[in-house]
Amino acid sequence: MAQDYYKTLGVTKSSTEAEIKKAYRKLAKKYHPDRNQDNKKAEEKFKEVSEAYAVLSDKTKRAKYDQIGHDTFHQNYSQEDIFKGANFEDVFKEFGIGGDILSQIFGGGMRGGRSRARYQSYGGPGMGGAPGPMKGQDYETSVTIPFMDAMKGGERELRLSVDGGVKALTVKIPPGIATGKKLRLRGKGGSGAMGGPAGDIYINIKVAEDRVFKRDGSDITVEIPVPYSTLILGGSAKAPTLNGERTIKIAPGFDPSKKIRIKGAGAPKLKGGVNGDLYVKLHVSAPKSPTKEQKDLAKKLAKTGL
Repeated sequence: MAQDYYKTLGVTKSSTEAEIKKAYRKLAKKYHPDRNQDNKKAEEKFKEVSEAYAVLSDKTKRAKYDQIGHDTFHQNYSQEDIFKGANFEDVFKEFGIGGDILSQIFGGGMRGGRSRARYQSYGGPGMGGAPGPMKGQDYETSVTIPFMDAMKGGERELRLSVDGGVKALTVKIPPGIATGKKLRLRGKGGSGAMGGPAGDIYINIKVAEDRVFKRDGSDITVEIPVPYSTLILGGSAKAPTLNGERTIKIAPGFDPSKKIRIKGAGAPKLKGGVNGDLYVKLHVSAPKSPTKEQKDLAKKLAKTGL
């Protein structure tokens, strides 16, 4: 079966036993072979919903299914393992249809006898009826980190719910990490079964926006105000960088539509190498309450075409 058992029955992981039974009862009645003579598609659907119910109606099987996921579960459990101990009679009795049809369409896989579990161990397939080592459950979470923490790197303390308990973890943040990146903590997830390794924890990273620095890949842009006279006559100004303020030179007649580049002052690259660049954008800072002298000078400049 390719489809998730919960989707097959139209329920969710939070559904109760009663809700799962109700969903199966409805689907089994709809697709039961006694009501769909010579209908192979209906028979296949009946097989699918019955297999899903055999797992989700059993607390132990359902817990294991939730832990290792659909694909791994379906690979490691034989048909006989899935249906062993499943009780369908009370469901079929409610709408007066025989439950022995399951044995007919599934064959020997419904009968008792020695289990033929096909667990995949990490050292090779399990032998006999005993399961081999199974990896523990993986967990995934998301965390938002401040912009400067993403640039500088460091450590962050997290508390996550793992295997029904709370686990405190120290996460190392690599310098230059960006939104959309995912960190993997090997062996910090759920406990393994039968001697198998513990699962992993995956952390989805989101970097908070900064009011000063704007990031584009490994490059960063900042914007600073300068007097109009500086654009005309040239001069210097202080610009913020990831490592503090830095003095930049402004050429006379500077075009404010362009940016000043500070090579290597941008964001670190995760895989090492030279940092990105920092670009400084200038904009004219006009006084909110200009003095009479400033107004007179502005009028003179206006007459010259500036």
